Amino acid sequence: DQAGRGRPLPGRNGRGRYRGYRGGPGRTPPGIVVGRHNSSAASVFSWHKVVLKNGTKYDKIALLKELLAKCSVKFIPICYTKQAMNTYFYLEDQTAARALKELDRQIEMPDGFQLQINIERTTPPNMPLTDELVDKIKVVMSKRYIADHKALNLKSFHTDEGFAGESFYAPLWRSNVMNKVLTVIIDNIPELKAIDLSNNKLNSSSLEFFSTFKSKAKDLTILYLADNKIPDTKPLERLKGLELVDLKLTGNPVVTNLGSSYTATIRKIFPKLQFLDGKELAKEIGFDDDEPTTSSDMPVTIPKMMKNEAANGVVLTFLEQFFKLYDSDNRQPLLDAYHESAMFSLSAQGRHDLLTAYIPESRNLKRVDYEKKRHELLRKGRLSVVAFLSTLPKTEHDMNTFTLDVPFTSESLMTFTVTGCFRERGTKQSNIKHFNRCFLVVPQNSGFCIINETLFVSSATDLSTRKAFLNPPPNTAAAPAPDLDQAAKQTLAVAFSEKSGMNLQFSAKCLEENGWDFDKAGAVFSEAKTKGIIPPEAYAK
Repeated sequence: DQAGRGRPLPGRNGRGRYRGYRGGPGRTPPGIVVGRHNSSAASVFSWHKVVLKNGTKYDKIALLKELLAKCSVKFIPICYTKQAMNTYFYLEDQTAARALKELDRQIEMPDGFQLQINIERTTPPNMPLTDELVDKIKVVMSKRYIADHKALNLKSFHTDEGFAGESFYAPLWRSNVMNKVLTVIIDNIPELKAIDLSNNKLNSSSLEFFSTFKSKAKDLTILYLADNKIPDTKPLERLKGLELVDLKLTGNPVVTNLGSSYTATIRKIFPKLQFLDGKELAKEIGFDDDEPTTSSDMPVTIPKMMKNEAANGVVLTFLEQFFKLYDSDNRQPLLDAYHESAMFSLSAQGRHDLLTAYIPESRNLKRVDYEKKRHELLRKGRLSVVAFLSTLPKTEHDMNTFTLDVPFTSESLMTFTVTGCFRERGTKQSNIKHFNRCFLVVPQNSGFCIINETLFVSSATDLSTRKAFLNPPPNTAAAPAPDLDQAAKQTLAVAFSEKSGMNLQFSAKCLEENGWDFDKAGAVFSEAKTKGIIPPEAYAK
């Protein structure tokens, strides 16, 4: 039978040796298996080292020309190096490596010998940044500079033909190489207006020198960073202040990570931006412009709009009481503000890490397409509404930022919308959020109550953040809990049971011992659970 090339041959002590290089030892570090079951290792060893046996016997140029002529895939040899009698170079393209592998012993050299080609997976070459390499980088950059447009094309820089066949490797994703390239730009072409850094595997650390670069290249207006590995906006924020008009970020994780807030977030960093990812941006209405508009087409901004001035006092009194209770330590008194059949829904938009309490509960019908989930996110009944509001973070609202619109009032129905800024208690100024609450109210007894409410939450704009909470926050002392009937207590016990995992009996007992204060009972439960003093029977269903 014909033995496979990676099959061990019998040897002493029952051990075998591998014939050829395929399947042989020493190609990857011990304990790492490169393949579909180890994607991280596979990505590390994604390069290929091409070893040409006895390659030093032949002229380098002639040898590489022969390989390029016979290979079915065009390739760029990186870091061509001599090692004893052999020569080797690196390939980043797996397809090209396979094509070269098929040429093993298929090329007859001038001395009559067939060229032996070995291929092995490896990590990228690690070359020191020598003076010789820096000079080569400058030569390649000068060939890629378009003086008429003051533009520099550094796309796929390390694969430039100027490095082909040389013992150089200059990947821009390595911060020392990128910093050197930016230094060359600052020293030689500070008037640069456009630069293309696409397809260079750049990440946050690769761009750490950008903060210094922006103060030197003030004329830069076009920046292409497509097809890299930029995960977030941190490296872009290092360029904040540059008046970019054209930016490309397609093919970077930051695009999907930001989701629907991608365009708005990037425009906050570069407010002069006109083109993003090759698409022209709609002109932004300058609400956040510090300079007042002089256009007569824009209406004057007013903090309050009342269709019926008679409703002014009633609505303002209601809102003052509502937000005082909402910002207190205990939101249960809000039960009196909602109708027995009230309905409530929340929607949120923005970065998940800044809206962690709101995004998972967001009932955005364009995103939540599962019918059952839509119904679950719609809170029905005053007990369900207030129980959900009690789970949201404790807040502080700045009434100085409020706007109020009351477009419709009648004897049986009234609707009004409130917008403004708030923050979660104990957070920094940078975590200020914007809200929009739309209330639909109906008469009840001597006043009125909420029959329907929608709440929208997003991150506040830069200008709103600067203007919010300039005055000290009001005192948010806990308000007394309202009297609850048996049905209300039962509903609270069910909600507490679902949240704590305890059965109804112990849930009701915990609530009763804490005056039926849902939040207080939750804090006591958490403390008891941490100490491990909750009896096992509390979880028996």
